Amino acid sequence: MAWADNLLAGGSEPDTDLKARLRTHFTDPELVELTYAMGSFIGYSKQLIMLGLEPETMPVIGVPIPS
Repeated sequence: MAWADNLLAGGSEPDTDLKARLRTHFTDPELVELTYAMGSFIGYSKQLIMLGLEPETMPVIGVPIPS
């Protein structure tokens, strides 16, 4: 979740602690795949919202990005 938060906040280089935590759970190829998947989802969801294509019955909630 911390990696997703980092990407949502702008995708800057993760700090040393986050890098260490990621590497205890994922290999480099897994991190690339995970990052690509999350980036794709974030991008597509932003496009749908900007185009006004989200379902009308779906509640849209703005959640502040943790700093």
